[in-house]
Amino acid sequence: MVVIGGTIWKDMSTPDLPDLHDREVVRERLSKVDGIRPVLPVTLPLGYDVARDYDHEYSSDDADSMTFDEATAPATSWSVFFFPKEGASRDGLPVVIFCVQAPDIRDRFCPEQVDATHLQRQLGQTTVTISRASPGRRDMAAWSAVELTTDLDEVTWLQ
Repeated sequence: MVVIGGTIWKDMSTPDLPDLHDREVVRERLSKVDGIRPVLPVTLPLGYDVARDYDHEYSSDDADSMTFDEATAPATSWSVFFFPKEGASRDGLPVVIFCVQAPDIRDRFCPEQVDATHLQRQLGQTTVTISRASPGRRDMAAWSAVELTTDLDEVTWLQ
């Protein structure tokens, strides 16, 4: 098995990063990766900002594969990170991760547990795991009600 990952954006404080509020910048960057698409909330719960990290993983179930090429391999998983707006983390809001993965792969990139800090939602045939990834409020109710999409044109927090 071969697993390779990539990050489209990481630290927002780096001055040369693209504008993460710009729909066309996000669309252009995501279009460079084939395979499963990231699932995003149409609107964000109060206190949250734009997605700051878009991480994707590639996987090959063939452990002996010498022909695995990450340049042409489709993404089999996406994790998208949402951080509280500046100052909101003091109000107890945690970092939240949306994770999706192709249903037909052996590897597990997304958490499988469902508890106070992990939700599972469905968007069509895709299971979306929404996880609390930092200390903060354990209540994930605000995330359980957001509408989900893979269509960037529906995402209201992108301009």
